[in-house]
Amino acid sequence: MPQPAQGGRPAAGPAGPDGGPAASPGVGARLRRALTDGLDLPGDIVFDLPRVTLLGHLQLTVENHRGLLEFLPERVAIGTRSGRLVVVGRELMVGVVRDGEITVTGMLTEVRFEGRGSAP
Repeated sequence: MPQPAQGGRPAAGPAGPDGGPAASPGVGARLRRALTDGLDLPGDIVFDLPRVTLLGHLQLTVENHRGLLEFLPERVAIGTRSGRLVVVGRELMVGVVRDGEITVTGMLTEVRFEGRGSAP
């Protein structure tokens, strides 16, 4: 803590870009965590993560995606902020494609994330 200056008031700490106190590293992450915990907001919205819903081995829905990257009858790749979401199976079809939502149907045998960070 900064030591008091003459007059009994604490000395000013390092200034941030707006002239106020400098933010410590990780403040944004702590704020997002507080929003999810304190306000009961879904983590997928606060952290910009995909919401993946799997219905047995027949259907997968991905919300908050970044586009269809690859489409083959045996493999579908979807871009997400967490990397590529790869769906492997047989007779795969891309059904619903809406802004922010993709549905893949068929005989799903594997679902996995590849890589980290933003998708191209």
